[in-house]
Amino acid sequence: MFYRDQGNGIPLVFLHGFPLTGDIWDPQIKALSAKARVIVPDLRGFGNSGVTSGTYTMELYAQDLKKLLETIGINKAVLAGISMGGYIAFAFYRLFPSSVRAMVLLDTKAGADSEEGKKGRIALAQRARSGEMDKIADEWAGRLFAPSTIKTRPEIVRTVRDRVLNTSPEAIANASLGMMERQDSTPLLGSITCPVLIMVGEEDRLAPAEEAKAMAAKIKNARLEIIKGAGHLTCLEAPEAVNESMLKFLSEL
Repeated sequence: MFYRDQGNGIPLVFLHGFPLTGDIWDPQIKALSAKARVIVPDLRGFGNSGVTSGTYTMELYAQDLKKLLETIGINKAVLAGISMGGYIAFAFYRLFPSSVRAMVLLDTKAGADSEEGKKGRIALAQRARSGEMDKIADEWAGRLFAPSTIKTRPEIVRTVRDRVLNTSPEAIANASLGMMERQDSTPLLGSITCPVLIMVGEEDRLAPAEEAKAMAAKIKNARLEIIKGAGHLTCLEAPEAVNESMLKFLSEL
């Protein structure tokens, strides 16, 4: 597993979304490594980390993360997960609750996939393995951002498209199937005792603000922030707002 580890202070682990890499957190690394020890892995199959066979379940990713933290001597950390990274944070909390100091959940949701959503995951896996990566990259670049971002900041849209295009088709298939199999984390929400910051882009079409509001209502120590002018990748679309909120949240832990 490839990872970056820099800064000093409270351990803060950034978990990227699908089908991306740890690079999406670059704006946060710069802002937060002065206040925290920032650990940013490329998840199994993505970026500079190795591709393995078999389904990448959220529990497998959580176990990967636990091994990484043990290797670098961290017993308890703040988990910041966006989209699929949020699914992994929930799985990690289920498996290792005493290792979680707090959570930051960005543009994610607690529920499992609908039947229609599961069919879409299977279709995506099949398309990736059959060589449709150009079309997949175009589709995801269009879905991840707010319409205003696509119109005014085409450079970050191109960057994300290239990142998707350069991802292993096998990794995309394996992770897509892993998300399809993920547990419904809604029953978990009421038992979460650590502080939680929830952020969502106002224009997020993949994990709408209504999902974030529902999570915040069920988690005892949750704080909700809706980020204007952002879609599903708030960390890239509105980095200043995300950084400010995270710095405030960390200062209160």
